[in-house]
Amino acid sequence: MNKKTFIQIVLLLFLLIITVSFYYNYFSPDIKTDKKEIKNIVKSNDQNLIKDLSYFSKDIYGNEYIIEAKTGTADIENPNLINLQIVNAKIKFDKKNEIIVTSQEAIYNNITYDTKFSGDVLITFENQLVSCDFMEAKLSENIAILSGNIFYRNFLSEIYADKIEFNLLDRSSKISMFNKNEKIKINYIKDGTN
Repeated sequence: MNKKTFIQIVLLLFLLIITVSFYYNYFSPDIKTDKKEIKNIVKSNDQNLIKDLSYFSKDIYGNEYIIEAKTGTADIENPNLINLQIVNAKIKFDKKNEIIVTSQEAIYNNITYDTKFSGDVLITFENQLVSCDFMEAKLSENIAILSGNIFYRNFLSEIYADKIEFNLLDRSSKISMFNKNEKIKINYIKDGTN
């Protein structure tokens, strides 16, 4: 092997070693750094934890909206959203009628006051009871949308459906099924007066 070939091989190896070390120092994922970042995120979530919180709002029609939760955390990506746990809410109409909503979780928007309830959602209004998987109270649009395993009961009937849209202003409702071929199930309760 001549001197020129030997120098080329040494330079090539030297260049390869520099390239590999550069790659591992600057582009290789560092597992220890990732763990530290995760710990910092967990710590910041603990710092954002709010206990026994309550929000109150009132619209131009005089309707009041009160939402209370055992705990809540601010959404890191969207500070307008608050993730709530063990939730109780009241929507008061005309200072006399009120809808009471309870759920395991909710996402509350503190700008629009819109709230998405989930997990064992239970709604009571006068002598009516509704349970469902999800409820979206769009107060900015004066509508509430209930969906998933809906069971409605009053003193005359029971209704099983997939979706209910409730207008908060005129208190009208639209009941439907996700599958248009399925029918809403209605059971009339006989108590001797009907």
